Amino acid sequence: MKMTSSILCTALLLSGASALANYRVDGHIGKGKIGPVSQIAIGAGDTLCALENNGKVTIFSSDGSLVSTIDTGMKNTGAMAVDSDGNLHIFSTLTEEKKVKSGARMRTVQIPIGVECGIFDASGKKLKTMKFDNLKSAKAARMVGDTLVVADLTARALVLMDAETGKETGRIKKGLRLCCGIFDFCEAPDNTIAVSNLGAFKLQQFDLDGKLLKEFGQRGRGMDDFQGCCNPVSAGYLPGGGILTVEKDPTRIKIYDANGKNAQLIDGVEELVKGCSFIPVAVDSKGNIYLAASAKGYIVKCVP
Repeated sequence: MKMTSSILCTALLLSGASALANYRVDGHIGKGKIGPVSQIAIGAGDTLCALENNGKVTIFSSDGSLVSTIDTGMKNTGAMAVDSDGNLHIFSTLTEEKKVKSGARMRTVQIPIGVECGIFDASGKKLKTMKFDNLKSAKAARMVGDTLVVADLTARALVLMDAETGKETGRIKKGLRLCCGIFDFCEAPDNTIAVSNLGAFKLQQFDLDGKLLKEFGQRGRGMDDFQGCCNPVSAGYLPGGGILTVEKDPTRIKIYDANGKNAQLIDGVEELVKGCSFIPVAVDSKGNIYLAASAKGYIVKCVP
């Protein structure tokens, strides 16, 4: 009886590992309808929301048809979070001009000085504006339960805040090795956060108190490793327990088991970006994966 149970458990584990890689490319979304994409997120009813740096948000249904377009009137919009009511929180990094010396010449640069957030319902109606003086920039944002989490690249920290008041409740900073101007994270199980610590070649899971719970990854050429100068650039958790990681230069989309092992490649995904560039990712409730070819202005959908 013990041998039968052992064989059954082994078979289930093996079938689970193979099922993780059972994805295929299902086509492109948004071609000719969107420009360069800053971030993507899943909205109400498993809609797909694509944010551009010019403040435009385009919403698609899961089959790729256009639902609506929202002009937020904001600029330099690099991050977006969706709350439990389906409201969109759009983050704009505020800057000021500063002259700096470059060799023998002076040049003007934009220095991040703070972050503004516009909150819109799914129809595009503006509900509220918030200003965060404790943030210098916003590279990515997510709602994790009642906590608003923002990736501040300038401060090189994840900043945790009360979603209603904006009051800071904590920071995660230690051990983050960021490069290429990329800083992304995703919601992990049980109201935790997983950071794509690309300079350290790891995906790291933290609780909301900043305690490191789990991590996996190392630099290398094997399937379980992360390649290139710095990876992964983004990640997501799948409904079935798998963990999705995204690598650039070259593009490599992999699914690990829940323990960060047994990585398997999703075949057929094209080269999404050139060089050290960010690849935004989102996963809906059905496990569909969306990957933004940021500069090309479309999104690749992969289905289980």
